[in-house]
Amino acid sequence: ACTLSPLWWRFLQNLRQCYDAKQRWPFLGNATKYLAAASVAIFGVFDPSVKSNPLWVSCFFGATLYQIWWDVFMDWGLLERKNEQDFGYSRYGGYGSHNRSSSSSSWFGWWPYTLRSKRLYRRKWVYFLIFALNFCLRFVGMITLIPPVYLSRTTGLIVNTYNDPDFQLFAGSLIACLEIFRRTVWALLRLEWEVIKTAPKAKAIRGNDKHAMEAEKEDDEVGDALKREEMKPMSISSSGQNGRRSWPLVAATKARSLRSLSDMSNLNDIQILSELCVWATVFSGIAIIAAAHREVL
Repeated sequence: ACTLSPLWWRFLQNLRQCYDAKQRWPFLGNATKYLAAASVAIFGVFDPSVKSNPLWVSCFFGATLYQIWWDVFMDWGLLERKNEQDFGYSRYGGYGSHNRSSSSSSWFGWWPYTLRSKRLYRRKWVYFLIFALNFCLRFVGMITLIPPVYLSRTTGLIVNTYNDPDFQLFAGSLIACLEIFRRTVWALLRLEWEVIKTAPKAKAIRGNDKHAMEAEKEDDEVGDALKREEMKPMSISSSGQNGRRSWPLVAATKARSLRSLSDMSNLNDIQILSELCVWATVFSGIAIIAAAHREVL
């Protein structure tokens, strides 16, 4: 109960947010994160020997990588596509000339993402360091969901989950401290991203007021251009420069289609609750299946 209760309540919290906002995304996506973590933890709790099963190990890595992806793209908004910056468009930074110069500073030539242009911390290495720490400690944090000892169903004896009986004595407290440290550095970028998203549009997060006014002016110009493009008959875009310039319109079209799939405003309360009950049933069903095949008392 102590292991699964936080995941269960966070899962229900996301379902409630989905109901209140009548939007599937990002709330159900976040709920999936807790569902995946709970699935790994449930089977690890009820059958600790499963940690040697390749399927469980694959699910462990998959759930952890999904959490890392959610941290980078959703909780931190840490990366943006280089294509967006090539023509002054940024999903996070808006339309602005400051984005064009940052497109040249990317990690690798083939990597489609680069560090977002709007940042509160001046040193880039701060973001890379926090990402590296979060990446490594995420796996350590998932291990803490599995109890170090359990009561065997067959022998009735207390058995160590890990081969080394001193693992909990020497490493248990250290892992708990590392998880607290990970959550602390995670909160630094999470808080920064919330400040950037909620800051007034007229104020520059970085730079002076002149840059802010230029960015706002370009926002209006590109917005008017997009409206004019939408009113034109559809035509086949040529490759090269014309295709690159049409990226904002393509991105806006994709975003609009995703919003239509995420929108639940056309459903009544009974339909929304029925869909959310399916999610809760899946969570509970996984716990029941794991308990039915438990190897612990």
